[in-house]
Amino acid sequence: MSFTILCSFVLAFYVVIWFFDSFFKSCMHYPYYAFLEGTGLQIGILNFKWTTTAFNRFIYRWSKNLARVLRKWYTCGYIFTIWIFLPFALWTLLTFIFEHFYETIQINNVPEVKAMLPGVNIPASDFWVYFLAIGFSTIFHELGHAMAAAQEDVQLISVGVYVFTIIPVAFVQMNSEHLNSLAVTKRLRIFCAGIWHNIATAFIALLLFFSAPILFNIAYETGIGVRITDFTDDSPLKDVRGLDKGDVVTSINSCEIKNANDWSYCLHMAHDRFGICTSAEFVAQNDEIMMETIKENDVVECCRKDDLYSFCFEYLEPKVVADSVLPGQYSCLKPRDMVKDKFIKCTEHGGYSCPRGMHCLKPSLNNHTYLIIIERKDNNAVLYLGLPYDLHKTLFTDQYFPRLGLFSFFSPSQFEKLLRYIFIFSMGIGFLNVIPCYGMDGHHITRSLIQVLAKYLNKNGDFVTFFTVFTVVVGTGVTGPILIYLFYKAIYVDN
Repeated sequence: MSFTILCSFVLAFYVVIWFFDSFFKSCMHYPYYAFLEGTGLQIGILNFKWTTTAFNRFIYRWSKNLARVLRKWYTCGYIFTIWIFLPFALWTLLTFIFEHFYETIQINNVPEVKAMLPGVNIPASDFWVYFLAIGFSTIFHELGHAMAAAQEDVQLISVGVYVFTIIPVAFVQMNSEHLNSLAVTKRLRIFCAGIWHNIATAFIALLLFFSAPILFNIAYETGIGVRITDFTDDSPLKDVRGLDKGDVVTSINSCEIKNANDWSYCLHMAHDRFGICTSAEFVAQNDEIMMETIKENDVVECCRKDDLYSFCFEYLEPKVVADSVLPGQYSCLKPRDMVKDKFIKCTEHGGYSCPRGMHCLKPSLNNHTYLIIIERKDNNAVLYLGLPYDLHKTLFTDQYFPRLGLFSFFSPSQFEKLLRYIFIFSMGIGFLNVIPCYGMDGHHITRSLIQVLAKYLNKNGDFVTFFTVFTVVVGTGVTGPILIYLFYKAIYVDN
């Protein structure tokens, strides 16, 4: 599913609910409004909202029962948020600006920041994981605010969820008079509680992600390769001579694969050029070289043009072999036959050396084409001529093998995927909220910190108002364009 199709579905969904909302408001005015008021639903353009007071008593009860633990928990949270996470977020923001907008400054130790959109840079099939991860992260964020507020006896008016297009956002409505009457440190505990919950959620998700192979070890086996579970519609590897669903891939270009991490690593290593160790006897019996070789676009062609299964191979001079062949000589061979019995790779790092009686033959290919040899368990190897990117983007794999057929209905890979998105979105929500932007937690945190500074410097309310407005305007003016740039880059540049 492409990004355009996903947007069309979302637009159609909102058109349908808008139509029925308008219809019921005109034909069933009073019963429909009573229904909306009773359920807490509100429907708008490309959005809908649900509010309730049903959870207020539950939140108050738990916050009072765990009062001593939660007080220490949220005190640690606001200290960590202000003294560690806020400086880290500001440093990351400034680093991003210097890295992307000043070409003279090179910063290579910061990971690239991307906007994640279904159908653009994550599969549209992951929509449900995307939606659940954002919903889970934002609910725990707002739960932090609610429980910290209940700790300080601040009245909770309601809790709810607001969905804009496909993005769910939880929220908590509190009594602002009760909140503003608190001491600054107590307010900071409430304002930082959501960010603290996001950091804790991300850490727990990361811990569970790396522990998943151990947690699921009883029901699932790992460490024997990766299994092909599905293909994209445009995958070039699902034809008759390609891969099949259920194939267990054990290596790519002699790079051993035991799990999903090995799969990613070996795909990255597949960009290295290599040769195939081939015996002199095999070359003598199978060489179909033409009398004259042709060089086109720096690629030597020594096979017939109607031969679809043979490549032109160049002899590479080994650094330490007595019976070597001088470079510049070529042979026309079938690579499938060359690796049928045993595949021995020779690389530049190894000096292109091969066992005695064998020569290192490197396929003559252009700079944008790679020979990828995919070895399977209990089946012949698959040879693919193309880019490692094709395997990464058009194949779906799983590193878990159920020990019993009973467990085949569920794969821990889906659970790992959910944990990965929860980590990303929890850190992202925490990062955006700690920055002093209008409407974010950082707005209120900044005001509280400036109030502390004003009290220390013996300044009046004008000092607090001026520097709060100045900081929030600068933070919003910097962060807003960066977010727009990231979404533009994800949709129109990277894709």
